[in-house]
Parts: sequence; C-alpha cells; structure tokens
Amino acid sequence: MTNYGHVERITVETEKGEITFRSKFEYRWYVWCQFRKDQGIIADWWYEDPDSILELEKGYHLNIKEYHPDFTILYPNGDYEFEETKGYFPAVDATTLRLAAQQYETPVNLIFARTPKFGFINGVVCNCRAKNKKTLAQITRAVALEPHIKRIIWNANKDIFENIKYLIKE
Repeated sequence: MTNYGHVERITVETEKGEITFRSKFEYRWYVWCQFRKDQGIIADWWYEDPDSILELEKGYHLNIKEYHPDFTILYPNGDYEFEETKGYFPAVDATTLRLAAQQYETPVNLIFARTPKFGFINGVVCNCRAKNKKTLAQITRAVALEPHIKRIIWNANKDIFENIKYLIKE
C-alpha cells in the first residue's frame, strides 16, 4: 500500500513466472504460500492480483479509493482470503484495511515480519519492549483492527519462516 524506497526489492523466478516482490518479507511470504499450495492446504495464491483490487467508498477523512492486497489466497473449498504483509504499519494502511474489511466479505489477514512483545493494562496496549512511540502506535493500530479482520500474525519470522528456512533462498 505504501512505497518505501529503502526496502530492497527482490525478483525471483516462481511457478507463475518472474515476480518482483517489494521486499524480502513478501518474497518469504510467497515461499510460505507456495509451500501451503504444494501441501494442499490452499488451492492457489496470487501476488498483487489485479482482479483482487477492491474499490472502496470514501471513509474517515482520507481519500482512499482502493485496496490492493499483497496476496490473494484460494482455498480448496472455493473461499478466498487476502493476506497483507507489513514490516511497517502506517495509519493510512490501517484505515484502508478497516474500510476493505467493513465493505467486503473477503477475510483479511495481517502479517507482520516481527513486532515486539506487547500486553494490555486496563484495556490499553502497553509495550515495555517497544523502542519508540512509532512502534507502539503501529501495534495499537493493529490491535484496533482485530475486530475487523480475520487474524494477525505478529511474528512471521519466528512463527513461520523459522520452520521453512530450508526453502527460502536469499
């Protein structure tokens, strides 16, 4: 959704042809998607599929017109889901995901490369390991999205990629 020039793009030859991913994290998520497809867990996946762009009605104070998910997932039963990978999670992305979840039926999963451990004190997000207010703000935005989306994976590097590192070629 947001472009960050400092993030290294990576181009790889995939089962679907050559794809340029916006980051190594998206590349790793592609490996995870292909692994799930090979195992029969999902029927197929698409990266930035033009057929998955959702037109959004304006909301809040932002002029957000569309949501283009990172990955579209098709399950064997015919259901679809969107998977949004995030290294950094600005407010505009949180708003876009909330609008997409509210206006469409397709479930959205939010996946972070890694976020610090967090907890709640009196219903407020508290993070002793957050390095700064920006990190805490990102976590707070994601937690506020939880009622609107299917799930959040907080640390894909540890929870997923560690288990399939033998498949990742970097």
